[in-house]
Amino acid sequence: MQHRMWRWMILPGMIYGVLFVLGINYFSLSSSAFIEWIILKTGLKSWVDAIGSDLLGFFITMGSFWLWFTLLLSYFAIFKFLLLILFAPVFSYHHLRIAAIQQNEEFVFQWGAYIQLVFRAVLLSITNLLWQTVYLIPIILVCTIPIIGWFTPIFTILIECYFFGYAMLDYGLATENKSRPRAANYVSNHKGLPIANGIAFYLMHLVPVVGWMTAPFYALIAAHLNTQEIKDNN
Repeated sequence: MQHRMWRWMILPGMIYGVLFVLGINYFSLSSSAFIEWIILKTGLKSWVDAIGSDLLGFFITMGSFWLWFTLLLSYFAIFKFLLLILFAPVFSYHHLRIAAIQQNEEFVFQWGAYIQLVFRAVLLSITNLLWQTVYLIPIILVCTIPIIGWFTPIFTILIECYFFGYAMLDYGLATENKSRPRAANYVSNHKGLPIANGIAFYLMHLVPVVGWMTAPFYALIAAHLNTQEIKDNN
């Protein structure tokens, strides 16, 4: 922060914070409405009321809650990828500045390197969106199974963290001249790095306002430091 990077984070951070609040409220309400619609349309509520079993009602309530939570995480996954795509120009610019600062070099903006990094980030986000959708569909289906389905949010969170951390790490891997296949292979062999980066990103959302505004940029900085460790170890 001694390099006054915060000046370049304020406006994007405020935009992200507003989008996060609006998105999480909308996703929460729409998830609740969807589950309520399913319960009413399938006649599940009438059936449970007719039986009058407290135990069955408990399982239905718990199943509904975990399904709601999993859907909320799935919706947030869509929001996350929209963020990564729309903010790719911002993240690319910040990463180039961070790389110059870390190497004690004067930052010189180069359109060629910038455009290449933006396109790579957008393409990676679209690819990861497709892959995460493939993984999330069976998880949502399993979520409807009593007891077993209650543990599905754990896998959903891990998948969320992995793909977000992957996107952040790839900025650094790109500037280290690693091709997309080589970067994908490295991230796949070191899954702990992207997962830890994603977990830190989501935990920062527990801090109102400040956490929402700074979470993406601190994740980007942490990912860059990780890629520098890779470079040093090699």
